[in-house]
Amino acid sequence: MAQYCPKCNYKLKITDWRQECPNCGVNVLYYGIEDSLRKEADIAEYNYARRKPKFDRLKFSLIGHPLSITRIVLGLLPIVALLLPMGSVKYILPFAEHSATVNLVSIIKFFVSNGFDVDALSAMFGSDLLGKAIIAFCAALVSLALMALTALVGFFMLTLSCSPRGFQRNVGFAVTGMVLATVSFVSYAVMINTLNGAIPEIFKGTVNPLCYIVVMAIFAAEIALNVIYKKMDIKVKYTDVSELLLPYAERPSTLAKQKQRAAGANAQ
Repeated sequence: MAQYCPKCNYKLKITDWRQECPNCGVNVLYYGIEDSLRKEADIAEYNYARRKPKFDRLKFSLIGHPLSITRIVLGLLPIVALLLPMGSVKYILPFAEHSATVNLVSIIKFFVSNGFDVDALSAMFGSDLLGKAIIAFCAALVSLALMALTALVGFFMLTLSCSPRGFQRNVGFAVTGMVLATVSFVSYAVMINTLNGAIPEIFKGTVNPLCYIVVMAIFAAEIALNVIYKKMDIKVKYTDVSELLLPYAERPSTLAKQKQRAAGANAQ
């Protein structure tokens, strides 16, 4: 099918098999390809220039300042602290005796091995002997899981620390973690004390306050570090790519090159 030359609008015939237009001599196949490539490059550079400040904030949140690196380390410590022993439990049955250290790993192993019997727990809620301990157990378990989730999400959200609401977000996660840690520890202590008093010949448990103190100290250190960071008013170091937001022909560097070329041509 015949086509037209994109430059001179000459109607090409089937016999015009060469790439060049027989009327004006332009390469029909590649005519205007430089302009098309320049437009695509302009779009790519414009999109890059718009994303670059966000990338700079992300990079600065992670490794842009010594306090940024310290903040990342502190953000990971609450998750590690969940491996510390909250206490220990020991129960003695007629033909079995079992003891274990209570921390996040042992709790997960327990439920993986034995499952979670919701019906049995629901039936024990109304027990005069064990009802209070079971309620405290569920509260401790739920708050511990929420604290672990909060610490994990807060750790990943540290990458957005240099965003407009990064300070409020970081402090909010740390405060939430402290509240959940307190609820979990108090509920666990209530459960242990209740079971020790209700069935002392069968159950013996202990509470380790050091674990709670360590977790609270880590969250408090996170809050203090974020406050120091805020007070120091540390600024993000941005790479200036504002020129790439302009079309190629309107950029100062492009205009400068054109002036240099024009000056060189006049000198010759």
